[in-house]
Amino acid sequence: MAVAARIKEKHLPSRVAGKRSPSLVGAIEGTIIATAVVVGLDESDSVTPLRGFWILVATGSFFWIAHVYADLLAERIKGHHRMGRHAIEAVMAREWPLLQSSFVLAVPLALGAAGALSSQVAFDLAWLSGIAALVGWGVVFSRKEGHGLVGIVAAASLNAAVGLLIVGFKVIVK
Repeated sequence: MAVAARIKEKHLPSRVAGKRSPSLVGAIEGTIIATAVVVGLDESDSVTPLRGFWILVATGSFFWIAHVYADLLAERIKGHHRMGRHAIEAVMAREWPLLQSSFVLAVPLALGAAGALSSQVAFDLAWLSGIAALVGWGVVFSRKEGHGLVGIVAAASLNAAVGLLIVGFKVIVK
C-alpha cells in the first residue's frame, strides 16, 4: 500500500492542531511560515516582542483567511453551487491548523512582551519553538507510518533541516 494511501486511511490525528485532518499540510505550512516570520522579525532592532507577537498573529490570520477564501472559491467554481454556512465552517475548521500553528511561536513573544524574557531570548525561543515543532511533525508522521527509529530520526532531521534552512537564509541576508 502506498504511503499516501496509508496516511489517508489512518486519518492522522493532530494533538497540536486539535482537529482530525486527512492532511496536516496547514499545520506544517503554518509552522514554516511562522518560523520564517519570526526569523525575519528578529533581524530588526525596532521590533519589540509585543509588536512581533501581533505581526505573527496577523500574518497567520491573513494566511488562514486566504486559504479559507481560496478553498471556498475553488469549491464554488468546481461545484457550481453556493456555499452554505456548514460548508464555510467546515473549511474554516479544516484550515484552522494553519493559524493555530503560529500560537506555539507566539508564546515566547508574549512572555517577552510581558517582561518575563528579554527581547532577544523571546525571539530566539520563538524560532527555536518553530524548529522544534517541525521536528515534532516529522516524528509524528514517521511513527504513524510505522517507521522504526531510523525512519523517525531521518524524518525529524529532514524537518529540522527545513527549519535551519530558514535560519540559514537569515544569516546569509544579514
